[in-house]
Amino acid sequence: MSDADRARFAPLLPREPIRFAPDFAWGVASSAFQAEGGDVANDWVAAARAGRVPPNPGNGFWTRAEQDLALAASLGLRHYRLSVEWSRVEPARGRFDEAAFDRYRAICDAAVAAGVAPWVNLFHFTHPTWFAERGGFLEPANHADFLRYVERAGRALAPHARHFHVSNESMVYVLTGYLMGTNPPFVRDAASAFAMTRHVLALHADAFRILKALEPQPTVATIEVYLDPRPEQPDDALQRQAAERFDAWYHGVLLEALATGWVRVPARAPEEIGHLRGALDCYGFNYYNATSFGADGPGSWSDRGDPPVDAMGRKVFPGGLEDGLVRVARALPGVPLLVTENGVPTTDEAFRIRYVAAHLAALERARQRGADVRGYFHWTLVDNYEWHFGFGPERFGLVGFDPATGARHARASARWLAEVIRTGVLDPARIP
Repeated sequence: MSDADRARFAPLLPREPIRFAPDFAWGVASSAFQAEGGDVANDWVAAARAGRVPPNPGNGFWTRAEQDLALAASLGLRHYRLSVEWSRVEPARGRFDEAAFDRYRAICDAAVAAGVAPWVNLFHFTHPTWFAERGGFLEPANHADFLRYVERAGRALAPHARHFHVSNESMVYVLTGYLMGTNPPFVRDAASAFAMTRHVLALHADAFRILKALEPQPTVATIEVYLDPRPEQPDDALQRQAAERFDAWYHGVLLEALATGWVRVPARAPEEIGHLRGALDCYGFNYYNATSFGADGPGSWSDRGDPPVDAMGRKVFPGGLEDGLVRVARALPGVPLLVTENGVPTTDEAFRIRYVAAHLAALERARQRGADVRGYFHWTLVDNYEWHFGFGPERFGLVGFDPATGARHARASARWLAEVIRTGVLDPARIP
């Protein structure tokens, strides 16, 4: 890390030791497709074949899960967020692959055997090809297909995992797939995005009900990423209005719906979905950076003129994590929170350590302000596919791997975090 980066991080880092309770949940997060890769029959593989996104060979998790889970446990990480690749377990409509379910059962069992609690997410951006070809979630007639899959996957895995998520970042999925059109199905249409907002919320409510009916009854949590919209120029009225309108849709609709059951999507009549109210046992909070609204479109935001900037060009602003956690805690009183993703793309281990330390300090400030934050899951354990960035130099893993052999190597950040977990103390003197 350069002296300049050290100076940029200095105001963001804790000045006093931070102590974590013994029951604070330390974990890592991953997703099926990003880690497993492979020639599966989903819409991202189809998009790669069409040249619209990079191809994904995976990092070998599908066959190396047992070793990766043992490695996580050796670092003191006691929670692992994984997901099920829907196209693996239902490659054709209504035809389920029990061998694929057996592999996911074995992965969950290996986690438990290693002393690691598996958190199973059922949808992380990728659709089976057959589902995408039928119109995906935008077509209400297809919703029963997803709920059938949730019920089948839940029954298969509930005896092997105690924690579930219905979907990962449903609002980002709507934003990128139906409003911005950057992800499959590459739609750019506000009316479709607003219709999808209602659909993903209703599907969450229905899937929550299905999962809570399982035996043994699991914990069922959300996962949403907080984007913290800000005007690039605070005095610019148009930028401020743009940020406020986006926030009202992206965060406001979601939080009100979970709190009250009322879905108030722009340009649509309000709708009450009674069983959506309180349809979560825990709120999964993802955060990477704040979002600016400026003359050149969305970017990243910081309250400092010269902040640290990661390998993807994003400004580091831990204050968004602090304020976002407090906001969610106030919107959903009594609901415990987990930071279910936080990490940084970099090739500089000192940069990664400082990023994590700065965000753990922000987490602690949120707790001091009353947010019931019970854990921190780093994104990710082993370097993986980063969607439009593929397997570029922008790496998020605490652990790297050799693409030729698959061999893993724990980075300095992994060893640093392991020491924080072992001692229960984030000591500023041990931040490089």
